[in-house]
Amino acid sequence: MIQLKKKLIASKNSGFMVAGAVFSVLVTLLVVLLLQGLLKSIASADRATHKTDDLVFAYVQFNRFVNEDKNMAYVLTKESNSRQAALVKIDQKGKKKIYVLTFYKNMIRVTTPEGGHMPLLLGVRTASFESRERQIKITVTEKDKRKSEIYFKLDAKPKEKTKDEPKKNKAESKRTIK
Repeated sequence: MIQLKKKLIASKNSGFMVAGAVFSVLVTLLVVLLLQGLLKSIASADRATHKTDDLVFAYVQFNRFVNEDKNMAYVLTKESNSRQAALVKIDQKGKKKIYVLTFYKNMIRVTTPEGGHMPLLLGVRTASFESRERQIKITVTEKDKRKSEIYFKLDAKPKEKTKDEPKKNKAESKRTIK
């Protein structure tokens, strides 16, 4: 009888050990699957925020370029269309220089008539431009099919003086002097 009790106790212990081992393997498998899903989520979130940083960087880069040295810059609405946006930048000495924003080979870039370009945004699928008197709007579709809009605010175009205006101003100034 003692031997039978020993056999029953021994069989209960070995069964308990197998059940414990199976349970611990299942728990470990569940933890590994949860960690795998978490890592995939973190990787996709990292890629998604990277594109936003590129858009912000492009905005800041162009905004600095336009406003460097407290220069004046305004939109050339007649030369602008849905494929490009033209603007004039006037330096401290009053010299005018024309720049054109265009979409070219998966990038948005700024070019000059003399040649050369400055890339603003890479990885672009399509882009369209809309120019108004004091604003340039760029609608961007990225490689991952996300759409964004970038707005640039510029100065108002200075009014051109006619030939008669300088004479009138001189005449008025003579009257006020007397």
